[in-house]
Amino acid sequence: MTKNVKLNFMKTVLGIETSCDDTSLAILRQKNDEIPVILSFHSFSSELILRKWGGVVPEIAARNHMEKIIPLLKEVFIEAKINPIELDQIAVTTFPGLLGPLLTGISVAKTISWMWQKPILPVNHLLAHLEAIHLTSSVSYPYVGLLISGGHSLFLLMHSSTKHEILGTTLDDAAGEAFDKGGKILGLGYPAGKQIDDLAKSGDENKYRFPIGLKDSKDANLSYSGLKTSLRFMVEKNPELLLTENLPDVCASYQKAIIDALELKLGFALKKLSQKNLPLVVGGGVACNSQVRARFSKKFPGTLFVAPKFCTDNGAMIANYGLRTFDKTIPFPLCLEVDARGKYASVEELKHV
Repeated sequence: MTKNVKLNFMKTVLGIETSCDDTSLAILRQKNDEIPVILSFHSFSSELILRKWGGVVPEIAARNHMEKIIPLLKEVFIEAKINPIELDQIAVTTFPGLLGPLLTGISVAKTISWMWQKPILPVNHLLAHLEAIHLTSSVSYPYVGLLISGGHSLFLLMHSSTKHEILGTTLDDAAGEAFDKGGKILGLGYPAGKQIDDLAKSGDENKYRFPIGLKDSKDANLSYSGLKTSLRFMVEKNPELLLTENLPDVCASYQKAIIDALELKLGFALKKLSQKNLPLVVGGGVACNSQVRARFSKKFPGTLFVAPKFCTDNGAMIANYGLRTFDKTIPFPLCLEVDARGKYASVEELKHV
């Protein structure tokens, strides 16, 4: 009589993230469908370097990636105590992002692929942000995803790691950009999200009123350009708002408007769904904001999932997405096809080029 034997299928993936200003690499190992084990995880942020410029400068960010990525690569392999030959896959962010920084990560991924004949998985780092929740929690599909970062604000219905529906998006600026540009107007420097969050804790969020973009549109689309303009006009008309004693109230009120818009539009997104009480996963850098987490935890008790450690751009979420979509890997040497668009095409796309 034959016994049912469960095979131990082990996968080891290197994740490379260089979409913007953070250089981040991680090596993850997963047994069957268990929560992955992080063998190593190292990041370098260009925040201090870019601060004097008031934001990300693509060329400077790209040069910083080039300087830091090889030392970080050595670190992750030493810490993980493995050799590149033991990798089963290289997962690398290929879109969206800044072209120069992206090409740095892609070039390293292709070099490792060529040297060790390893397959590559091109990763959409927006989906990787949401799927990072599986590094800390077991969340079943379908779930509603709220992605809020410096460049993107999206409401998604995730059916699987690769299948999703867009329920709403920003029509101009993202929530993270509203924080950063608002902070610049207030003289807080870059990046301003955490500074606004910290100042707001001692402020009165009802002291000033700011507009909510597309408030009456009855859909899940967002707009933050008007909010930034409103803050600029208010400060130009009332320069005393920039005084230290007034900043907490301004920050609290401005932050409240950003989050009010997210809450309002999430409500419209949920109305589109036939299924109710689905889990809500919040990902992206703005998910680090304390008031975002507090507001949605209160609104969705027991169904909200956030992975604070993996909210900002990081290699662990890229490696995790590689594990979750392992069957989509482009085998060597197909993964070395030249792609003038600056990102990998899938095997199916390449057939039609």
